[in-house]
Amino acid sequence: MRYFLLFICAGVVLLSQCAPYRHNTIPAAAANLPSSFCYLDTVAPSVRVDLKYSGSDNFVGRPIAGYAGTRAVLRKDTAQAIKKAADILAKQGLGLLVWDAYRPACAMSDFRSWSRTKDERMKARFYPNISKQGIYDGKYIGDISEHSWGIAVDITLVDLDSGRELDMGGHHDLLDVSSATESPLVTPGQRANRLKLRDAMAAVGMKNYPTEWWHYYLADPGTLYSYNFELRDDLQSAPH
Repeated sequence: MRYFLLFICAGVVLLSQCAPYRHNTIPAAAANLPSSFCYLDTVAPSVRVDLKYSGSDNFVGRPIAGYAGTRAVLRKDTAQAIKKAADILAKQGLGLLVWDAYRPACAMSDFRSWSRTKDERMKARFYPNISKQGIYDGKYIGDISEHSWGIAVDITLVDLDSGRELDMGGHHDLLDVSSATESPLVTPGQRANRLKLRDAMAAVGMKNYPTEWWHYYLADPGTLYSYNFELRDDLQSAPH
């Protein structure tokens, strides 16, 4: 996840940290992917995918609005960057596992609605040391995300031979200070794994959000649009 401050002026949404930004809502029932998007598996088939928000292993504890599929979707340039990172890591006997990629904008509204409820069943596993409001105050999540622009992934390293995840000193969406990429609260080996991931991603133009070791986004994305089409496994490539 990644947090952004929004300023509303004369009906225009301005982004404080990453401009230019434009809001572009694609209908949830759209049958085609936007022309700039693709399924990650068509570009980087070696990259494993386990979309956490399509299931219940997440900080809310249920599937999130807009997640009706299990295939990762990204903007094409971001998918190409992930492929390049996978190629670099393969030479070290390592691979990539994606936990989240494109995220419909409606998912962010779902998170906000959940934050106003009394449901805290996942607190012990995902946000043990902060309140639900603290998730927002700590900038682990906001009302808009780079994921909705198709340029971000939540990602980790796996051993290519066994398929096992490397020990990163914490799981996806552990919303805690120990999840900072360079946190001193993890072991040297766990930190080294985090930095190994960061080095490979930086080499292909992906930047880390330092509060979350798993979150990366395209450092030079150009003009940004927020999308809200439902994530499904049967979307067609847009006609040219």
